[in-house]
Amino acid sequence: MIESYDALSKLSVDDLKERYDKTAKTTNVGLSFYREEIARREAEAQNRIMFAFTKQVRDMTIAITVMTLLVLALTVINIVLVWPS
Repeated sequence: MIESYDALSKLSVDDLKERYDKTAKTTNVGLSFYREEIARREAEAQNRIMFAFTKQVRDMTIAITVMTLLVLALTVINIVLVWPS
């Protein structure tokens, strides 16, 4: 029996895994099952790489912002000290 979308969306991940395991014992899979699992794992690996890259870009942006503010502060100090009164 197939459940409605609303009933299915209310199930927890653990419940879904349990139902999957029960159904998998009596189900034969085709090649598309393995292709989809390979694609899912590749997408997951790509997501991890992109997340790490995003964190690096964020860290570099913070560092550049701090350095820019430092240069701005030093420039203001230099103008105050050197500017003729």
